[in-house]
Amino acid sequence: MMHVPSFFRPLAVALCLAFAAAPTVAFAGENSAPAGAKAKDEAGKRKRISFPIQADQFAKHMEKHIEKARARMESHMKEKNLPEADRAARRKAFDASATEVRAAAKRVAQDGTVTKEEAKEVRKVAKGLKQGGHDKKKGRHHGKKPEKAA
Repeated sequence: MMHVPSFFRPLAVALCLAFAAAPTVAFAGENSAPAGAKAKDEAGKRKRISFPIQADQFAKHMEKHIEKARARMESHMKEKNLPEADRAARRKAFDASATEVRAAAKRVAQDGTVTKEEAKEVRKVAKGLKQGGHDKKKGRHHGKKPEKAA
């Protein structure tokens, strides 16, 4: 003969598992990437381009980089509500930096392929596209304490 508590224990476990599994099944496709999202590998990291790469693919990659930087700059200027004169000056400086990046990318892609070392050279030039530019920050110790003279 079965006792009442021994009947409710398996029933309670089954109900708990059913309620735990239902949301898991309902949200199964929710984390899938929407259209236009960055491609990610199975570890969840961004896919990076592998070197050596064809020159035309590298040029497309750099154009995407420049356009994303331009969009960040425009959104930052909109957020800060800069006057139109300052916006025009920043756009002009950005276009000059973008021209330098395109020239560097074209220079390293002359042989038809781009190696990792050549891409590093272009990356150094492309750092000028970042907000504020790195050349303005020379001499600053970003988070590092300066060494004291003994």
